[in-house]
Amino acid sequence: MPASSSPARTRVVFLEDDVPFRGFVTGLLHDSQRYEVIAQAGTAEAAAAWPAQLRPAVALVDIALPGAPGTAAVRGLLDKFPGLVVVMLTARTDDECILDAIKAGALGYIAKGLDSADLVAALDDACAGGAPMSPVIARRVLALMRDAPSPAAQRAARSSGTVALEPLTPREHEVLSLVATGASDKEAAARLGISLSAVKQHLAHVYAKWRVRSRTEAAIKFTQAGR
Repeated sequence: MPASSSPARTRVVFLEDDVPFRGFVTGLLHDSQRYEVIAQAGTAEAAAAWPAQLRPAVALVDIALPGAPGTAAVRGLLDKFPGLVVVMLTARTDDECILDAIKAGALGYIAKGLDSADLVAALDDACAGGAPMSPVIARRVLALMRDAPSPAAQRAARSSGTVALEPLTPREHEVLSLVATGASDKEAAARLGISLSAVKQHLAHVYAKWRVRSRTEAAIKFTQAGR
């Protein structure tokens, strides 16, 4: 009997200037049998030269790079590869870097030092529609939400014209309210009794209305606005 063909691996590009670490992660993903690193670079400028025909599904990106920062590379990658899932893999855990990455369009933020199995699981989560974050990063994001202006202050700012978030439809509001509490796209679809593609479409509408590029940035705006 002919051998059954193995399932196609998810195509990954990796932007990291630490060559030994890059090699370690590349080997780890290869051994997982689920991922294939198809291109690597050590600078944002080198990543900008990747051809559009590369068609990666996932990008692992470090923030601290020689030359332009990783967040600049994220914007360029998302412009070139629509639908790309970007996960930051970095040692930087300060507030400015976290927010810059989220605003650039990163869907996940993983601190270096994570166990090998947990790193692969984080990529699995991102590919399934989740927004993986290392515990230390999740705590920082929650702290940023807590330190944000109160809902009353946000409403006052909106009424004065300094903040203008376009209204959401009832369904968009339901989807985003679940996402803001940590639900994956699949979980939101199950709880609302709608298809996964419908959830993704509603989120795409939210991104366009609020001019954000990721579910995490949308969730932060939703929480800060006291919706």
